Amino acid sequence: MLARRLGAGQSSTRARLGLVTLVLGCLLCLPAWTQEPGIRNREANFDYVGDHVELGVRFDVTLKQGLEDALADGFSLPFSYEFQLTRPRLQAWWGNLSSWFEPTARLNYRLSYHNLSRQYRLHLGSFYRSFSTLSEALTALGVVRGWEVLKGTDLARDKSPMAGRVRLLLDVSQLPKPLQLSALGKDDWELSSSWVELKRAETPPADGDAP
Repeated sequence: MLARRLGAGQSSTRARLGLVTLVLGCLLCLPAWTQEPGIRNREANFDYVGDHVELGVRFDVTLKQGLEDALADGFSLPFSYEFQLTRPRLQAWWGNLSSWFEPTARLNYRLSYHNLSRQYRLHLGSFYRSFSTLSEALTALGVVRGWEVLKGTDLARDKSPMAGRVRLLLDVSQLPKPLQLSALGKDDWELSSSWVELKRAETPPADGDAP
């Protein structure tokens, strides 16, 4: 009787171990989790500096496979940061009608890959930086510090209450015309963050104000 009970107990233990092994095996067979391609916001803030407003933004950028293939084939990808003033609304509206005040701003980057050097390049105007991996280049693309907007405006000088928003997108309108046509309607070429509301940057307390 005791032997039968011991045998039954061992069989039950083996069955549980077998079930655990089966579950673990199934989990190991699943593909590794990867972030879905897209552009996601991590930080978006502003502060008043002198006669302008400075923006600091950070996005996580992951390319779709079609865009990675385009880079490998020698195409450069244009990305644009876009800023819009949203409050005060009257001032933003009037700015659209006046040449002396611009309630919007753009910052244009271009990402490319060079087969000879096997490096990725991130261009901002005539300046560029090189990266050994696509991940490093996308990390740099997703971070902007000290972006000056609303230059020389009373809004910036007086530190008037304001609100704005920003986004980062693949700017298909900057592609060569033939590539623009071929990109139309293709999901791989649709890459944009949502509009993100800017928050006032936290100012660290002065030495005398520290608790």
